[in-house]
Amino acid sequence: MAKDEDILNEGQRIFGGVNYYSPIKGYGFIRREKGRDVFFLWTDAASESILIEGSKVSFVLTISSKGPRANEIKREG
Repeated sequence: MAKDEDILNEGQRIFGGVNYYSPIKGYGFIRREKGRDVFFLWTDAASESILIEGSKVSFVLTISSKGPRANEIKREG
């Protein structure tokens, strides 16, 4: 379920870092600078090679029926 802050930030580019990624399962979470971790699928990234735990990334926040999700993930820095 989305929080008010997530709804206000939907469609904006957000910065954070890859907190967890499982290549076998094909999903992970990005820790935002502010707010809760955000779910992603490997297909949401420009390249799977950027999905290394600790990597600095940016993403466009979208809200799905299951909650916030990261899309258009790009490496930063």
